[in-house]
Amino acid sequence: MVVWAVGVCIPLAAQTLVGNPTESAFKSQEYQRPQNCLPCHQRQFDELRSSVKSGYRNVSPLFNGLETAGNFLGGGLLRPVYSDSPLVLTDGTPLNTNMFTSSPLIRTRQVQAGFCYTCHNPIIERDANDPTKREVPQLAGVAVDFKPELFRPLRDYHLVDSNGKQVLPTDPGGPPPVGAGPSLGASGITCDMCHNVGGPDLTRSFQNDAFANMSLLLNKSIEKVGPFAFPVAVKGNFHVASSDQSKIDYLRSGAFCNACHDVRVPNNNLTASEGSSQPGGDQVKYFRLENLSTEWQIGAYNSTNNPFGKVVRCQDCHMSQFPFGGNSTYKVGNLTITSPTPGVFATDFAAVPGVSTEGNYPLPQRKVVNHNFTGVDVPLLSIAELRSRLGADYPDVFQTGTDAHGIPLSLESRREALLKAAVRIDTSLSDKTAAVGGLFTARVEAVSLSGHRFPAGFSQERTTYIKLNVTDDNGFLLYQSGYLVDKPHPNTGEAGPDGNLDDEDIEHAHAIVDPGRNTPTYTPGAATNGSTNLVFESGADNGPDSRLYSGKPEGLVLFRNELTRIFLPGDSLGRKDANGNPIVVQRAHFEETFNASFANSVDNYRSLSPLEPTTFSYEIQLPTQEELDQLGVQLKFPLHVHAQVDYEHFPPLFLRYLTQITGANGPAGHSLNLVDENRIDAFLRNIPNLASSDSVVGQQ
Repeated sequence: MVVWAVGVCIPLAAQTLVGNPTESAFKSQEYQRPQNCLPCHQRQFDELRSSVKSGYRNVSPLFNGLETAGNFLGGGLLRPVYSDSPLVLTDGTPLNTNMFTSSPLIRTRQVQAGFCYTCHNPIIERDANDPTKREVPQLAGVAVDFKPELFRPLRDYHLVDSNGKQVLPTDPGGPPPVGAGPSLGASGITCDMCHNVGGPDLTRSFQNDAFANMSLLLNKSIEKVGPFAFPVAVKGNFHVASSDQSKIDYLRSGAFCNACHDVRVPNNNLTASEGSSQPGGDQVKYFRLENLSTEWQIGAYNSTNNPFGKVVRCQDCHMSQFPFGGNSTYKVGNLTITSPTPGVFATDFAAVPGVSTEGNYPLPQRKVVNHNFTGVDVPLLSIAELRSRLGADYPDVFQTGTDAHGIPLSLESRREALLKAAVRIDTSLSDKTAAVGGLFTARVEAVSLSGHRFPAGFSQERTTYIKLNVTDDNGFLLYQSGYLVDKPHPNTGEAGPDGNLDDEDIEHAHAIVDPGRNTPTYTPGAATNGSTNLVFESGADNGPDSRLYSGKPEGLVLFRNELTRIFLPGDSLGRKDANGNPIVVQRAHFEETFNASFANSVDNYRSLSPLEPTTFSYEIQLPTQEELDQLGVQLKFPLHVHAQVDYEHFPPLFLRYLTQITGANGPAGHSLNLVDENRIDAFLRNIPNLASSDSVVGQQ
């Protein structure tokens, strides 16, 4: 039963964008390091530094590994190509940052240029017209200037010496040189990234709607947009606090977040796609790698038709006291839910009193946002590694204790609490009785309480599933799904089981092909290089494909978006059969892939929809008395049904894919020092039991 109907969602006026804003009229100012904002905004600086958005994303071994994989296996254009580029593509068309020129293929390639970098490091990308501001060299070892021996992860370019001159690690991806510090680019999402906003940049979005791919106008000026009208004058005129209400409203709206939290990947060879409706860009085809903002925009939380009776913005969960601001109780279908209340904000000063205002003008205390931006990730780097790349003042994001408003300082603690607020399950609809040798049905009703689908985000990263056990009253296991088995992983150097289940995948699929350098050379601009894809075989807990979200009452219930490659009849799989012959498909065939550049389709609907309870049934065959006698087991009723929702930080298969892509035998031909088995074992920590429910089954 759906209680909060999506069809009646009414976006706020601030969410509906018309026209393109103009440039700021204020004096120009270079983009600032966050440290330059610190004297007046200590609290905000501390909170931002403890988030994964500020710095970690750019030095992350996963982001750098994915960018590497995309460049090698996707044709080599995910790195910056600047406006003065001398490069030309195969038809002689100049390759630069102009999105919409020439043929459909060229348009697609131009959009792809620097694609990941555009959101992960926008203020560096936006300075591209000034060659002195470029940290990453043009293409930097891919496509037409490909030199495998020179290929480096992008994070290597965000290091400077004491004089501000760029320095590179001796080994690609390796430890920074002694004395090196972070460049501006190492800061990732900085204060200026948000507070220099002028409004939506409609021309950057494929549908002319300001969704996805950094569709923001940034004003490189002293005008800083904050959440309050009638700002107090800033000491020393370091910046001017904007009083432009339209900019303030935009910053405070969910529409502001839409500019990056949809990700629409241009690809000219899709089996199904959305074509751009923008004039001049109508032939840029794309798929939705991340559909998070669209999910929120069309969902119940972007309306009054939700338990809270008001629009719940992105900021109300990710920049508030949530989930530490108190609870609410409400009904969703037949379920009674108690969960954290969104939109509860602390009262504090917006800047440091006595430091930040001209003439020490007194500041009022107001409802303020926090800048923790808590999501579902934690760093897969040690504090020492983080400080070596992001500065000695980088906070210990794993420390204990709370801040002045009761928010945990530990990023892991905040993440776990956020995830536990996002989902509820119930087993009370299961059959009440069962008989030895008979069938009975266990039912798990699950509902997402997040503002978008759960889990959301980049496909294949976010994995959540139901762990179900049925036991008798003595604890004898009769049925299980969503379980882990400790196994060796020889492909990445783990010779035997290690006693750690955090590095194990659920038993529904196994990867059986290495993604190493299977071709002797790299072809610049080719659609794929090396082997085309990991291949998956069914595991012990695998059910029908439809079971991954709903359908037949058997197998794993898995909540995950699905990034796939669809092969049509006559297409080659890029692999050979046992006799050495190329495999050409005779009928439509699809495979899961971890490489967005290789994918040509995304299923964003295998995750839970917000506020829409879904029931999953498990038909369970109980053993006969004869079978029990052979086992020497006396079944004791009642039976116990236990269900819980478990969360994988990253599927280990995904990390081992990156281990091989970026390792010594990967397409670069040398290790990029990003991901290995030791890192997986040391840092990968999953979260069991986000929500749980139990019921008993009597004897017929």
